Amino acid sequence: MRLHSIAAILIGLSCSSLPAQPSETEPAAEVPAAVKSGKVLEGSWQRPDGDYVVKISAVTENGMMQAGYFNPRPIRVASARWRFGGNRLQVRIDLNDTGYEGSYYLLQFNPESGKLEGEYTPAGQGGFPVEFERQLGPIAL
Repeated sequence: MRLHSIAAILIGLSCSSLPAQPSETEPAAEVPAAVKSGKVLEGSWQRPDGDYVVKISAVTENGMMQAGYFNPRPIRVASARWRFGGNRLQVRIDLNDTGYEGSYYLLQFNPESGKLEGEYTPAGQGGFPVEFERQLGPIAL
């Protein structure tokens, strides 16, 4: 009887010292439909470090979107695309205006902060980190 008690104690101690393993049956966090579809991008976004504004509308299922860029005057946008992959919503905005040829933004939507975060690469220069915060109010393109 005493041998059984010692074995039970040892088994109990060894099991309690094991780290908890995550359950493989736990569902992954559900990504909201507005993020997967890119609809969360629609609206006006401003960089807090200046008067740089991106206005996004008409986000389509094929990864295209209409975007305007202002600094603070309008700058021609050559293309604006989005995609959802690897549980991330990603955006690329290519600019094509005088002084902006070859400039582009690579951004990701951060669901925790609600910001677009990433990098801006000016024409012929190295990139640097940027973020855009959602502006409240109506979209005017």
